[in-house]
Amino acid sequence: MRAPPMALVLVLLLATQTVGSDLYLPALPQIAADLGRANGEVQWTLTAFVLTFGLAQLAAGPLADRYGRRRTLLCGLGLYSVAAWGAALTSDFGVLLVSRALLGAGTAACVVGARAVIRDSYPGASGLRVMARTMTGMAAIGACAPLLGGWAAQYLGWHAANAAVACFGMLAWLTVYRGLADSHVRSAGSGVVASGGFGDFLATPQFVYSSLLAGLSYSGALVFLVLSPFVFISQFGMSRVAYGLLPAACTLSFLCGTVLCRQALRRWSVPHTVRIGACLSLLGGAAQLALWRSPWHSVWTLAIPQCVFMLGHGFHQPCGQGGAVAPFPSKAGRAAALSGCIITGLAFMAGQLASASTWPPAETLVACMAGLSALIGVTAFGAIPRAYRLATP
Repeated sequence: MRAPPMALVLVLLLATQTVGSDLYLPALPQIAADLGRANGEVQWTLTAFVLTFGLAQLAAGPLADRYGRRRTLLCGLGLYSVAAWGAALTSDFGVLLVSRALLGAGTAACVVGARAVIRDSYPGASGLRVMARTMTGMAAIGACAPLLGGWAAQYLGWHAANAAVACFGMLAWLTVYRGLADSHVRSAGSGVVASGGFGDFLATPQFVYSSLLAGLSYSGALVFLVLSPFVFISQFGMSRVAYGLLPAACTLSFLCGTVLCRQALRRWSVPHTVRIGACLSLLGGAAQLALWRSPWHSVWTLAIPQCVFMLGHGFHQPCGQGGAVAPFPSKAGRAAALSGCIITGLAFMAGQLASASTWPPAETLVACMAGLSALIGVTAFGAIPRAYRLATP
């Protein structure tokens, strides 16, 4: 039997994040009702996933540098699958919360390992294009995830949605086991406690601002994920199956953005490509605010501008994540780890602020997206060009 192609391996690894977060989103109101919990408490099952996903990357990166990408990825996928089965088989909120947190830790190993493999195998600008292409495949899976989750929650219950996440993890484990040889040769400086720590990364403007760009953009996507079930299911009365179409549409927009990003990178520099994405982000945030302030309040006045924002997200993630790791070929695991922690930490804080808001969910969503769009614009038009100028000899 032929080994799975590398492209499929990388897509499945990055897709662990979107499957782990998006597939069970339509089930959140059902979980709250079944377990007798408030909406804010149930949102912690997503928040715990994001928090451990961010923090665990700080360990996953050095482990991937020390013990190799393949071993780290297989262990991470094993934890991912076991944690997802734990969430699927329990009816206790505490166990569900812990399982979701462990799922985030397993996801961290998968995403960090995948980004390090891309940096090992595809140096320079080709790495950004491969990252964009891999995210296109990831987005295709992500578009199906909320649809499957909505169908499972509607007809089989929320346990089935978590079981689907577990099955995906097992499939990814088997694919990595058969399709990935280790891409990293251990060096003397690749131990867990390596000389220089993380200081070299934080002193590099390209690393810092690329991570900031990706983090702000991911914050917008996460705020939508946290608030949208309660906006569209609870406030607008959509069914779980119908709601699943909205995250799917956003993911398809992200997919289109990654395709456009790949084409732009063939013609223009990274800063120019990032500015194109920022224009889309600003357009989405401004349109959502303007339409919501108008007399026409509907699902579409929120959803369509969000899709425009997600087009820009498709530019910022490949350029941000790839740009952060690019200056560190011998430390790709640790660079990916710290960058991922920064990206996820920003998103976690944004999600917490959104969850704690006393405003109605729709008002909170609009305000957050407007603010994040403005910050993305400042970073893309100001900080990123300066960082790349400093990196040019």
